[in-house]
Amino acid sequence: MPNRIIPNFIIAGVARCGTTSLYHYMKQHPEIGFPSQKEPKYFSSIHLNFPHNGVGDHTVDNKVIQDKKRYFHLFNDLHTFNAIGEASSDYLYYHGNTVNAIKKELGDIPIILSIRNPIDRAYSAYNNLLRDGRETLEFMDALHAENERIANNWDWMWAYKKGSLYADAIEHFQKEFSHVKVILFDDLEENPDTVMEEIFTFLNVDASVKVNSQTKYSHSGKPKNAFVAMLTDRNNKLMYSLRQLVMSLVPRSLLEKLAGNMLNKDAIPHEASQYLYNYFKEDIIKLEQLINRDLSKWKQV
Repeated sequence: MPNRIIPNFIIAGVARCGTTSLYHYMKQHPEIGFPSQKEPKYFSSIHLNFPHNGVGDHTVDNKVIQDKKRYFHLFNDLHTFNAIGEASSDYLYYHGNTVNAIKKELGDIPIILSIRNPIDRAYSAYNNLLRDGRETLEFMDALHAENERIANNWDWMWAYKKGSLYADAIEHFQKEFSHVKVILFDDLEENPDTVMEEIFTFLNVDASVKVNSQTKYSHSGKPKNAFVAMLTDRNNKLMYSLRQLVMSLVPRSLLEKLAGNMLNKDAIPHEASQYLYNYFKEDIIKLEQLINRDLSKWKQV
């Protein structure tokens, strides 16, 4: 396929770690182009067995681009940009397949990864599915149900624990790609301008460009009332279709402000926090060495 426009960098994850915010912030830079679809998930779809069997998984599967021609068509109108990217938040999780597939098709391109405290990420993923009316179990019960769900071919978002293990996957990307930038969610939340300047430098575009990084994207939590629950329920076909229509017509920044006022997010139960820390502690220690960052805050339970 001669002269095709292809991505020359990728945000490879992780979901619930600020990837949606990164996508919207970076799109504001005049030298950076993304397709309108944030999550094509092409390189992870190649080795997956569709359809997934989890509650509401069809609403995710329907957006995945499995066809190679359709995938590259996404970038046809981006030829004027110096940095052309895509953001699929499951590429890190499926690193066993995506690393080689990305490198084979796109070459040794820059990779951006955004990660957060794995306990917080696991709970955020849970609250995300709770928001959409997909999760019905209490958090601890959901953690214990994870292995069975994944064995039954539920979408990776149900992998609250395994989806929050980073070290081996990051190491794999670091071994195969020359330029891997790891962003910490806390840094993005607390110092977004500094993080964006680092990313722009990493991508070799004008680092002096300032973007609006005030809006926080992709809120999760329990709907405050039955009406909000109905609006956010992915299992209600009529409401889900209406939700998709509204999202296509109303600016995303406005929708995020509304979402922040319609959802509650309870504190993570202490029992679950302790259980998850014991699950993640070895991964955190290894990760500190890989990315040369002090992650002491992640060890405070």
